[in-house]
Amino acid sequence: MFTRIKQAVIIIVFSSLLAVAVNLASSNRIPFKGNWPSIISTDSVAVPPSAAEGDPEFITLDEAAAKYQSDKTIFIDARDPEDYAHGHIAGSINIPYDYIDDYMDMLRAIPKDRDVIIYCSGTECELSLFLGRDMQYEGYEKIFVFYGGWREWQNAKLPIEGGE
Repeated sequence: MFTRIKQAVIIIVFSSLLAVAVNLASSNRIPFKGNWPSIISTDSVAVPPSAAEGDPEFITLDEAAAKYQSDKTIFIDARDPEDYAHGHIAGSINIPYDYIDDYMDMLRAIPKDRDVIIYCSGTECELSLFLGRDMQYEGYEKIFVFYGGWREWQNAKLPIEGGE
């Protein structure tokens, strides 16, 4: 029995050392320590005053940041193109709610089976909620509204683009 435990420990140690060596030699190495900013937020979800039963689900910064890690999640910025150009969540697309008619082809090109997170400026902006409602009407079911929006994302020092 002791011999089998000793063999198992040797195999685990050897495998671990081999894995570390392969990782160090790889051009696509995985970092040993993540470089993620510290997110300090509350467990409460910011909800706009006009929220109603049946609206898309509201999510926190932590939930939005977690979903951001998935390549299957689509982030939509509901702000005007000028605001989007000044800065937005990295990888997000711009579908400004105030000009939704001009962007319907882009909206309908989004697969309905994907998680979609919609945001706008922050807690003073309800464009994300309005766009979420319209998308529900179009048949989208995996809609989430990040009501903390651009301002909360930026303050948490999460990945952004634009606005040099």
